[in-house]
Amino acid sequence: MSVSITEKRRVAIAYDGSEDAQRLFDWSVKNIIRPENDHIILLSAVKRDDKSSGAGLFGKKETTSPKSEDLPMLSTTVSKVNEAIKETENLPHGQTARQRLEAMSLSLNQLHISSEVHILWGEAKALIPRFTEAHKVDLLIVGSRGLGAVKSVFLGSVSDTCLKECPCPVLVVRNATV
Repeated sequence: MSVSITEKRRVAIAYDGSEDAQRLFDWSVKNIIRPENDHIILLSAVKRDDKSSGAGLFGKKETTSPKSEDLPMLSTTVSKVNEAIKETENLPHGQTARQRLEAMSLSLNQLHISSEVHILWGEAKALIPRFTEAHKVDLLIVGSRGLGAVKSVFLGSVSDTCLKECPCPVLVVRNATV
């Protein structure tokens, strides 16, 4: 018997474009996701205007607190939005964040797992907790790079912020375990 999408558990998987994030996705599908009962939400946060930092598409360079310019992008013209998407979503090897997430969604579809894709514009640690609250997420799965105590104090941590601020349970998976 098929479960209605409104009755399914909504599981968000945070994806930052790294190989570790791909392994986390694969591990989650194999070990956590129940195809007949779960709806997967694939999330990526894309920082705007981060070209000069060398941080890459998904904002590996983190700051201690989100800034107002990290809020979701708004524009009154379609051309400016399209231009910003092309400028910001491009990965070093040419594939966009949306294309990569849509490919992951397609692989979920082949396993008969329903899914959706969301690109968040701004700082991941500010936007992911907001997203989980606004979209009634039942479980968030995030990776942890294992920065250690000293680096985490100075750089902050997306997973740590999610643990503190998300209204849903958060599963933090250390990269070494996947």
